[in-house]
Amino acid sequence: MTMRISIKEQYIHKFEEFMNSLPKDAIEVKKSLDEEVNQRVDDYRSGKIQTVPFGTGLSSIREKLVSQI
Repeated sequence: MTMRISIKEQYIHKFEEFMNSLPKDAIEVKKSLDEEVNQRVDDYRSGKIQTVPFGTGLSSIREKLVSQI
């Protein structure tokens, strides 16, 4: 099961104590998406990745979907 929780600052130490009381493989802490977003922004600005406007190409996708109905 995956969940996202927000802990009030005053209870962080209690939450950390709780996490430490669980078996080592009970919890997998993943990084925030902030790092991923920042990396993609850097890649975009440096020209490593290309983007297209949101509406570009939607008509062909829409036509394919309609033809499947």
